[in-house]
Amino acid sequence: MPILGLDLGRNTIRAVELNRKKDQIVVVKYNAYQNPKLNLESDAKDDVEMYGESLGEFIADAGFSTPYVVTGLDETYVYMRIVKLPPMNDRELKSSINYEAEQYIPLPLSEVNLSYQKLDVDYADKGKVNIQLVAARKNILDKYINIIKKAKLIPRAIEPETIALGRALGDTPEAPAGSIIVDMGYSRSIIIITYAGFVRFTRSVQIGGDVMSKSIQQTLGLDYNQADEYKKVYGLDKNQVDGKIYNVLKPIFDNLTEEIRRASIFFTKQYPNANIKRVILTGGTAQMPGLLLYMANNLDLEVEIANPFRFVSVVPKVSTPPAPKITDEAPIYSTAFGLALKEV
Repeated sequence: MPILGLDLGRNTIRAVELNRKKDQIVVVKYNAYQNPKLNLESDAKDDVEMYGESLGEFIADAGFSTPYVVTGLDETYVYMRIVKLPPMNDRELKSSINYEAEQYIPLPLSEVNLSYQKLDVDYADKGKVNIQLVAARKNILDKYINIIKKAKLIPRAIEPETIALGRALGDTPEAPAGSIIVDMGYSRSIIIITYAGFVRFTRSVQIGGDVMSKSIQQTLGLDYNQADEYKKVYGLDKNQVDGKIYNVLKPIFDNLTEEIRRASIFFTKQYPNANIKRVILTGGTAQMPGLLLYMANNLDLEVEIANPFRFVSVVPKVSTPPAPKITDEAPIYSTAFGLALKEV
């Protein structure tokens, strides 16, 4: 059965439809939609209805074939924690999980939807099992469900976007090696570390594309739109416009790479066998000119641009214009791809 992964942003929607044919995952269609009048962050009834109506129109106009969707939740609305517990059967775990959650979730459990998953035996303490707790605020879940239903779609699941990114881009239990995923969005970047097939660490850093554009705007005296365009066209290429854009952006990325190093050091102390070898750049800023080279030189790790479509088949009509366009656009569809992959 085909599944649609929906990455809902403040005023941008990205969708990927996947299907399974025998043992092959197939990309049926992908598309994006932006409307500056939308505001996913608003709880006002009119804004929620407008978002749902716009979502429904986008899905219909783009020609997606399935109403069944998996949607992602922004990290802001989710509390994730890995706790270590003694081995116990499913019944024992279910009866004790609320007590454990109360120690770590900063909201009353009556206000959240709580889920959990057994991961593996803890590396440092073989007598304990790692359990991943995920709590999402009920009022936010209700809003997302209302939007989905307003669009005449059927929700199959809602999960944290960070888990979807880990599924799309991280390592697997069959080939475990620590991976750092850096999701560079509009208002912030999220550092995600996966190991042995699971997301083990997330950290939000207030460094995003908007901060970069505003820094160029203020330093060079440009209007915002022109500054944003310069960021996209020249980026970290020091040979362009006398290095003016590079000089503005470099301190920002110096801060980001330092945060990535700190996260890697902290994680490696907890998981000495993780053997982190690569950094994967995803999100709207991932393909900035010069960024790949800058990151590789400053992190001393293998750095790559995300391509969630790398191991899947693509329906020929999706590749018109041809396949390179898919590779160029792939980073912004990583979350939507990972969401669809959950249920396909």
